[in-house]
Amino acid sequence: MNMSADRATTIRMATRTLRRIDGVARALSRSRTWVINQALERYLDYEEWFAAEVQTALKQAESGDLVEHDAVLKSWERKRAAKMGARR
Repeated sequence: MNMSADRATTIRMATRTLRRIDGVARALSRSRTWVINQALERYLDYEEWFAAEVQTALKQAESGDLVEHDAVLKSWERKRAAKMGARR
């Protein structure tokens, strides 16, 4: 992390959340700041990925690139039957 490019901000959070962050920081021998930054990076990575996937799916739907409902049901039924068969 390039410290010269970092900027400070202030947020309010529940006491319980801050205690949890501090617990993770102690367990990992890291700072509270490191834990918060890691959590935010993971969250943002996921949300950016999810938003991109939704946009891709919407474009596919708009172009008619869809799977029929019956085909989805049959696929899930086959998977469920295979899983149930494996349990016996």
